[in-house]
Amino acid sequence: MPEAPENQKKHTPRDVLRVVFRHRVLFALGTSLFAIAALATIPHVPYFEKKYTGTAKFERRADAAAAEQRRGEAESFEAIKLTLEHELKGRTAVERAVEELGLTKGLPRSSDGQLTPKGIQARQKLVKRLGEAVKVDWEVRSEQVDLVSVRFTHEDPALAQQLPNTLVRNYINRVSENIVERLRASHDFLQKQVADIEQRLAAATKRRIDFEAEHGGMLPDSPGALQEKMREVSADIDTVRRQQTTARQKLQRLEALAKKVQENPDEPVQVVKGPNPELERLREKLREYKEQLQDARTLSHMTEKHPTVITLKEKIAEIETQIEDTPEETVLEKVYGEGADTESLSMALAAARSEAEMTAGELERLQRRLDSLQDLMGNYSPVRQQYLDILGKVRDLEAEKKGWQDRLSGVEMALSAEVAKRRTHLNAVQLAEKQFQPSSPSLMKVLGFALAGGLAFGGGLVFLASRVDRSVWTPRDAEQAFGVPVCGVIGEIVPPTTRLWRSVRRFAVEPAIVLLLLAAIGIGCLNTVLWLQYPEQYARWTTAPLAYLGERTAEVWPMIQQAL
Repeated sequence: MPEAPENQKKHTPRDVLRVVFRHRVLFALGTSLFAIAALATIPHVPYFEKKYTGTAKFERRADAAAAEQRRGEAESFEAIKLTLEHELKGRTAVERAVEELGLTKGLPRSSDGQLTPKGIQARQKLVKRLGEAVKVDWEVRSEQVDLVSVRFTHEDPALAQQLPNTLVRNYINRVSENIVERLRASHDFLQKQVADIEQRLAAATKRRIDFEAEHGGMLPDSPGALQEKMREVSADIDTVRRQQTTARQKLQRLEALAKKVQENPDEPVQVVKGPNPELERLREKLREYKEQLQDARTLSHMTEKHPTVITLKEKIAEIETQIEDTPEETVLEKVYGEGADTESLSMALAAARSEAEMTAGELERLQRRLDSLQDLMGNYSPVRQQYLDILGKVRDLEAEKKGWQDRLSGVEMALSAEVAKRRTHLNAVQLAEKQFQPSSPSLMKVLGFALAGGLAFGGGLVFLASRVDRSVWTPRDAEQAFGVPVCGVIGEIVPPTTRLWRSVRRFAVEPAIVLLLLAAIGIGCLNTVLWLQYPEQYARWTTAPLAYLGERTAEVWPMIQQAL
């Protein structure tokens, strides 16, 4: 049967502290020796090898003037962001940087200068190792500004500075060149499209002009306009017929009078004057041409350069000239008596005949106009549809040209801005500087490792010592060891020689050992500090430690004297 729980030995924190205090010398010695050894050997341990980190930063600033026209374009920096990390630290980018920095010079090469298979394998391993040490972080990410940092950690401080700077510089140049190249390709393509659409638009416009010239004045916007013109022409025909009737009656009277005068050649007894009918006819004709010109401009949407419009303008100018040259009154009739002038009568007779002929010609012209309008009314639908198709084709081509032209203008603006470094403005705002202090390991981590390791090592020694120690230190230990009660305790009887040795050890040997250990720990800390933060002084320290300590003491001693 196992012992009862109350008979089992229980260890409290106080017991642990008692054990540590009992072996305090061993604990202190173990802790100190481990710390000294750690501080002395850490600079030579591969795990704690010094590494330097170089950081280069670049930014992309958008040009506010080009922001709107750049929005949504495939060559914008928003699209480039998706592959930015690969472009910065990918195998191709790192290989280019490695070649540029000459890191492959020592690799095996053949007689022709090319890398051997072994050299290629070594280069691949080098590129992979360097690429894994590169870190890309977004410090700022927005539509207007992007700030990207490229960090590289390596044992060589010079390489830690050079590689991130090379990666950033190559990336900026490559992105700018790629964007300009794509924009130029887009510009050439759009220029060809604009030239093609301009040719097609010119052909469609020529076809529209030819159609309008072929059907000049016969392209109304609706059948109602045709009917209105037909009514106007019919009214003009009625007016001209009345004028023709009047002219014929006048001609008949003059012919009768001429016959009478021929039979009785006497002087005219009366001359009858009145409004010139030719003037009225010219004004009526002028009104008709002006109406036709107005209809051509408003209803048919003809321009000032249209052949029909030009013809109507010329006719109007000709009629206006004739109106200015035509008198307001003319001789309508002469009554001859005895001695009438046969020459004047002949002239009046000729004028009456001319008026009758003119009215007949005008009546014939109006009738032809009415016939053409009637024919147009019969063919209105197919002609109008054909004309609308031509106009629609012209409008579609004009809209298509505007679209291509707008895109071309946008690409031209983007290309100009990109060449001027104003559109996708990539700029290295901070280059990696020369590295003097390593990024790892840090001083606090090294000192913490030495302290924690020393405490753990000292604790381990105390634990082992307590496990193998069979000494009886307290009455309780005696009770547990022998199983008998303790009735009394007699103090230790120390001989004089032992007492003397204990005094010497306590006041001389132990302080000397403590001072020696503290000095060793201090030297170890100095070694670590110089190793991590002052490489040049560390080289002097490792070469001549006593001389270095002497120099440091000579520099510090005056300050100590002043403080005292």
